[in-house]
Amino acid sequence: MKHRGPMNLGGCVATALAILATGAAGQDPPDRQPPENEAVARLEALVVAATRSPAEAGDLPVNVTVITSRELRLSAAETLQDALLEIPGVNFRFPFNPAVAHPSWQAIALRGLGGNAASRTLVIVDGVPINDPYFGWVRWSQAPVSLIERVEIVRGGGSVTWGGQSLAGVIHIVTRDPDTAELLASVEAGHPGVYRVDATATFSEGRLSGYAGGELFSSDGYVLTHPDLRGDVDIPSASQHAVLRGRVTYDAGGGIRLQAGASLFDQNKDNATPLRENATEISQGQVGASWHGSGGASLSFSGFHQVQEYDNAFSTVFEGRNDEQPSITQVVPSSATGAGLVWTPGVAGLTAGADFLASDGEASEEYLHDEKRFTRSRVTGGQQTLAGVFAQARTSTPGGVDLAAGVRIDRWTNSGGYRRVGDLVSDETLSDTTYADRDGLVPSVNAGFTAPLGQGAAVRGAAYTGLRVATLNELYKPFRAAGGVVTEAQAGLEPERLTGWELGVDYLAPGGVVLRVTAFWARVRDAIADATIATAEESGVIAPCGFVAAGGVCRQRDNIGVLRSVGVESELSYQLGAWFVSGSHSFNPTKFVDGPDHIVNNRAPGSPVHRLSVRAAWAGSEQTDVSVTARYLGDRYDDDLNSGVAAGSFTMDLRLRRDITDRLAAFASVINLLDATSEMSHDAAGFIRIGSPRTVSGGLRVRLGS
Repeated sequence: MKHRGPMNLGGCVATALAILATGAAGQDPPDRQPPENEAVARLEALVVAATRSPAEAGDLPVNVTVITSRELRLSAAETLQDALLEIPGVNFRFPFNPAVAHPSWQAIALRGLGGNAASRTLVIVDGVPINDPYFGWVRWSQAPVSLIERVEIVRGGGSVTWGGQSLAGVIHIVTRDPDTAELLASVEAGHPGVYRVDATATFSEGRLSGYAGGELFSSDGYVLTHPDLRGDVDIPSASQHAVLRGRVTYDAGGGIRLQAGASLFDQNKDNATPLRENATEISQGQVGASWHGSGGASLSFSGFHQVQEYDNAFSTVFEGRNDEQPSITQVVPSSATGAGLVWTPGVAGLTAGADFLASDGEASEEYLHDEKRFTRSRVTGGQQTLAGVFAQARTSTPGGVDLAAGVRIDRWTNSGGYRRVGDLVSDETLSDTTYADRDGLVPSVNAGFTAPLGQGAAVRGAAYTGLRVATLNELYKPFRAAGGVVTEAQAGLEPERLTGWELGVDYLAPGGVVLRVTAFWARVRDAIADATIATAEESGVIAPCGFVAAGGVCRQRDNIGVLRSVGVESELSYQLGAWFVSGSHSFNPTKFVDGPDHIVNNRAPGSPVHRLSVRAAWAGSEQTDVSVTARYLGDRYDDDLNSGVAAGSFTMDLRLRRDITDRLAAFASVINLLDATSEMSHDAAGFIRIGSPRTVSGGLRVRLGS
């Protein structure tokens, strides 16, 4: 594996930030808004993730949560992933801070529908997917908090408008849409070894507007291994990344707008031992055009192309954790090309469209180290295309009931799949396998309603189906992980299919109280999971995994059975003068209800039954904000056998902000205020990884503008 050392992109971003810092002037006050009830703002916010056309969150039949830019500023969250942990129904496979997490740990789950490296949730930035085109996971650092205007979280039923990656829902990250010229910049430092610089410059001149922004981040990390299990090989998981994003919009007149944007991302990580590291480079460009006519009619087109390379080195750690040796190196180039067309005729609340996504990738690996060198090579890869057409309609009855229904047809194709295994010592080909091309046509539907109940209350309900097609990684690439775990791929995986419903009540009471409660039920047929085949009592060959060391486990990706997700999501907020208090809770015992006897009634991997988050914020003067956030995360299992359980945890974060002048503000955060030791993973062999210790940081933020 090549280790790039200092980031290639870092110099570019540093230069860009310096240019931005010299390009703005003025006397505008810092980035401050008057106190407001954030929950009410969420219900009134216009969102596009649910229907691909603007609609108020409170008018939609499914549970939609909107995180505003002000709420992000009040949070102690270093990243968007941290902020999402406060939303009911949102979870991650292993909820580490993304600064230290291996990319495969960062897959997101909505309503307990997760458990493997591939996200069952589509994550998009300004309409463009950021799910890895080969693996399916999400690198959350690609979307710096400083560039985000709002985040829309749609649970369930996303496939009707978004297609075969959105089985559990959609998260839409919307970046800034400038109407003024200004510069926002901040510097931050903290312990242990956290450094961040970000800047965003916006401009608006005549018909032309846009922004350019970026972030440089570095962290010394911490030791992920539980203190009772550490050995000489356990080192802090340091990381560095650089992000640069920009977009330009031109108003051509006649209701026509043209857009172009680009982004660059470069990341290096040390993954907990000296021989484990990974690096990612991603570049992406996008274009778009839209027309808005009279009577609400509109037509929009968008297209993008992404190229990336992921390098990874892994090791085998020996008993006692005092020594290790290389186990595998990987180089995985991949790309994705997509386009979408959305039409709103301006009648009958109709939205229709079509979209297309083509992905390809190749994983080149060397493995089986004999203490001198690697002795085996393996190359796997293939292509995948997803294409769909959809129509969604919304209407209102004379009694004020809003009705919505939609239909979508997706065509998926897996082609060109192959695996070649070679002997690096003799330079001979040991096997050369070509997998049959496969395709399918899958319909999806949804229907829902919202109805006023009077006295500030409303009821909503929806029923839907969803779809997720297996990733190229799941189809073709086996892998070896810590603890002697060997997981074999399966080229014949069928798409996962979801059927579900939800029913909710929203209540806006006098005095600033907002309550939202949603009950939901869903079944995922042909759920893809890493199914345990056998545990090796002694070293030897276990089909289909090949050689498995003593104490190791053979698993294979399989359509293992049926997952059932059932539960209740609750959100409550209250504002009294300068005080704002909010809380959320999710109850979600996701289980396998059909499949092999040894997994039936087992909980889904990575899925807690309970999640609880409470925040108290105070903005009692023109100059000061203070917020405290407390979170409880229930216990989770690492695997399908429920043989290792990560204990539940409780953490608290603190955020303070103080205006120094009308242009300059200071801020400080304490993450994990109580310095709690939280289990993030706990495998069947008893190996435990933990969450971040107490982290203290602070900095300055400046706003300049005309």
